[in-house]
Amino acid sequence: MKWVLTIIMLMPLWLYFSAFSHDEHLQTKLKAELKDGLKVATHDAALQVDDEALEQGTIRFMPAAAKAAFSESIQRTYKLDHTLQPTRSSIWQSAFEVVLFEMVEEGPFPRIYHSGPPYYYSDTINGPSIIAIVKAKHPKFYGISRDFAYVIGSSHEYVPIQVGKFLM
Repeated sequence: MKWVLTIIMLMPLWLYFSAFSHDEHLQTKLKAELKDGLKVATHDAALQVDDEALEQGTIRFMPAAAKAAFSESIQRTYKLDHTLQPTRSSIWQSAFEVVLFEMVEEGPFPRIYHSGPPYYYSDTINGPSIIAIVKAKHPKFYGISRDFAYVIGSSHEYVPIQVGKFLM
């Protein structure tokens, strides 16, 4: 009888730690998925280049097309609607916020890019780049883990190649 009472008394503690462990696992998994999806979105945006400028040897992004491709990509990846609100089939529970979307086309390369306050994203860029920072709130299913927001940055760049140097 005392074993039954012991198990009954320890069950709430086990349930608490189980829920906490699930929330922490979900946090780690979602952060990785958020980073991977943002890489795809910046890649999709970076594909929107001006063909005429490309023929002349320069990279010029088409701003409207790049922003549209970025938005469509994160909508598709995270199951969001056009206002970046989650749909019913999304694991996310609150809206995404694109806090920075920047196109760096000119300047000395390579260089270190700093977004500055309040997010402090830094990256070494080697050529014309699309840089984005997205903020999303962590979905808490059990209410055990702390309440926080992910702030994830990503960039996609065109790296210039040296013509005439081939490996043989």
